[in-house]
Amino acid sequence: MKRWVRNVVLPVVGLLAMGVSSQAAAAKAPNAIDKAYSQVTSAPLIKPDHVTANTVTTFDIVLQPRNKSGFFKQAMAVNTPGSSQFKHYLTPSGIRESYGQSKQVTNQWQAYLKKRHLKAFVYDNGLLLSVSGKVKYIDKLFKVNLNQATYHTDPLQFGKAKPHIPDRLAKTVWTVLGMGDHNKKFVFPDASVQMMKKANRVPKDVDSTKQFASDYNVNPLYKQGLTGKGQTVGIISFGDLVKSNAFKFWQNQGASTRRNRLKVESVPGNLFKKGFISRDESETTMDVEYAGAVAPKANIKVYWEHNVAPTFMNTINAYSTAFNENQVGSISNSWGLAPSSISNLLVHRKVLPTNYLQVLNLIIAQGALQGISCFTASGDTGALINSIHGVSGNKAILNRTVSDSDPISANPWITSCGGTIPAETSKNLWLNSIKLGNVSIKKERSWGFDWAWHYLENHSTNRVMLRSVHGFAAGGGGFSHLNPTPAYQLGVPGVNTFNARQYISYLAQPIFNSPLIHGKDSGRNYPDVSANTGGLKGYLIYQKEKKQSPWVEGGGTSIVSPQYAGITALINSQSGRQRMGFWNAQIYQLAQQSDSPFHPLNDTTNNSNMYYTGQPGTVYNQASGLGTTDFAKLSKAYQ
Repeated sequence: MKRWVRNVVLPVVGLLAMGVSSQAAAAKAPNAIDKAYSQVTSAPLIKPDHVTANTVTTFDIVLQPRNKSGFFKQAMAVNTPGSSQFKHYLTPSGIRESYGQSKQVTNQWQAYLKKRHLKAFVYDNGLLLSVSGKVKYIDKLFKVNLNQATYHTDPLQFGKAKPHIPDRLAKTVWTVLGMGDHNKKFVFPDASVQMMKKANRVPKDVDSTKQFASDYNVNPLYKQGLTGKGQTVGIISFGDLVKSNAFKFWQNQGASTRRNRLKVESVPGNLFKKGFISRDESETTMDVEYAGAVAPKANIKVYWEHNVAPTFMNTINAYSTAFNENQVGSISNSWGLAPSSISNLLVHRKVLPTNYLQVLNLIIAQGALQGISCFTASGDTGALINSIHGVSGNKAILNRTVSDSDPISANPWITSCGGTIPAETSKNLWLNSIKLGNVSIKKERSWGFDWAWHYLENHSTNRVMLRSVHGFAAGGGGFSHLNPTPAYQLGVPGVNTFNARQYISYLAQPIFNSPLIHGKDSGRNYPDVSANTGGLKGYLIYQKEKKQSPWVEGGGTSIVSPQYAGITALINSQSGRQRMGFWNAQIYQLAQQSDSPFHPLNDTTNNSNMYYTGQPGTVYNQASGLGTTDFAKLSKAYQ
């Protein structure tokens, strides 16, 4: 989803797209060309730690929903104006009544597991049990060695022998999550990115929430007295934060510093690798600071999964915990599950269940059914994602493609937030080792580095010094083939058609003067909306570190998502207003009206995410979705 601010494993990086490894495993220092191409074509694999008999871990039992098609239909109906069910949101217990398993079933599961020394937390929707206990008891129950567990057609079998679980319970199971997470075949490429700039003092001329409010017409909402008071914004996080950093930032931005407005809750999950716990996470810090500054009196609730690798089960548990409490009106997530090619690899290796995507869609759609607005970052590496093409020894073989996507950033039940660069000028700008000098962006455009091609063409011998994709940050977007085109996108001008230019080669080098490509595609088009990701200047962030300035510059689509979640809290705090709910059910209708609150970015030049450009005359473009938002106008038009 997504992040510029810290070295971490791939799924956490810049949202969803695989970046390049920061580690060079050569006997001697490689030259620039060797280093650049090795980073583009391969990345070291990270494998889970071995678990011992007394290791305590977690897995999920996902129960069979009753009437899955009805579940999704109602989730859309409660968010669609004109429907008889519009705004008739359900509670988690109401979801159990209509679609989940009964308390009798979940009580039987709890009792059965307790006798086998395992503790089960039952979510109120009657669809999910989070089970924890020592490995030796899990091994005994499932007749398996957890370090070698694989998935089979039987949802409860993970070894050669089928476990003896009573039929009355076994028949209620849809799938089990997390059982293959300790297998050495469960791997992630190590793809780290570092794009944060340190400053000796408070950086000048950088963007902040005040600039965001000015650019996207938020100020009329503030003048109405809207502050987000009484609302709670949820932050999905795979790292903790130092709370004092957020309060210092909020003080700087004029937001409330009431101590109890910020809470952190731990989420049930398993630890992928020892030492992979972040207690001062830059991404979390940025998300919290901006959600809490845009909605200056809203409460902020961080749902913290202690494992920095957002495995599938841990991601499901983070959302499920937030939905189960039903306190938040909006949620932002800047982490992704990594490109679907990695998930496909894990399914092929039988360490991820084959129905993982259906489970994810069901869980995320629960938020829509409850009227919770979910936002996610669309990605920070543009349309060309470093997809995993295969494995050789302890390395992943990478391949750049526009046909891969992350299941979170392009989920049909989430509002995906892309990026723009605002109109601005920067003096004496440097891009890695190349001095670009004075740079001017004439008008707001989709986030991509093709604005630098004019300058780079005059420094062609230094192209490789850009460290390949490190220098080519851009907003994620395009077509996801994981899900069909959602009904809310069908017939919208620009959806399933595209304009594009080949700005980057498959070895991550610039291509100059590329011709315009026209085409058609299908599937979930993403992102949905966009805003400034930091442009040429960056966003102001406060994170105190030893012997370093606490004021830093950061950005990316992961700074857009929490601000949209904060705006939702503002609008929801209006007197007598119900939750906005799932945005996508309405915004595609509003975007086609004559007085639309959205401003599409349609230009075919100086307007790309390093592949997709604009389409003149349309309301949707894959580089930036419906475009930027006039929030005051949206507040009036949104039902």
